[in-house]
Amino acid sequence: MKDDLALQSTPDGGTMVREDSGGRRVPLGMVQKTMAKRMLQSAREIPQFSVSRELDAELLGVRRARINAEIDDDDRRVSVTALLIWLTALALRKHPRMNSRFDEDAAIQHEQVNMAVAMDTPYGLVAPVIHGAEALSVADTAVALNELAARAMEKRLTMNDFADATFTTSNLGMFGISGFTPLVNPPQGAIIGVGAPRTAVRTDDEGQLVPTRAIELTVTADHRILDGAEVARFLQTLAESVGK
Repeated sequence: MKDDLALQSTPDGGTMVREDSGGRRVPLGMVQKTMAKRMLQSAREIPQFSVSRELDAELLGVRRARINAEIDDDDRRVSVTALLIWLTALALRKHPRMNSRFDEDAAIQHEQVNMAVAMDTPYGLVAPVIHGAEALSVADTAVALNELAARAMEKRLTMNDFADATFTTSNLGMFGISGFTPLVNPPQGAIIGVGAPRTAVRTDDEGQLVPTRAIELTVTADHRILDGAEVARFLQTLAESVGK
């Protein structure tokens, strides 16, 4: 049968041929094919669940401004994404079970936090890794992130840049996305999705509702090694760390 024809079921269970509606076949690149295989593996093999919590965006902005006020070098100035990656790495150090992978009858807890960071590039989605993220300062995290992003855009990433990831951060806030549910990237045990700041309300010390800004964080986790309470405690640690 010609490539520009397709089969369609008839009411009596037979088939009829119809012409394609003018679509064109767009081959996937190497990066996209690899991602397609991993996401299919993720959906097929990993029993996944998601937990969400809001983070105070105003406190995050204050924390970032305070950090950047002490940094003279523009290359070391901290973005929202860099700050969240740094805080996430610190939270993972306090919750090592979150930084693990499933292995038959055990959870393998990694000593290092090798943070994969999802990045949008002209040639597809990539997730290069900041190795040993738990040991970096927030400024060093910003430098590492900027270097990976620059090399990603220029297609200069190497295989080492993708090796040994233990956890993934995916931030779609720059696109105005309020929240989303990412898929676990095997063999990792969890991933966090970050949304855009949005208007919300909170209760003040007097019990009154006051407007604020919030960022929705969503962790998707492998239910074979993690449960809802563990993910909730991790998100609590992360959310509360913003104001420290």
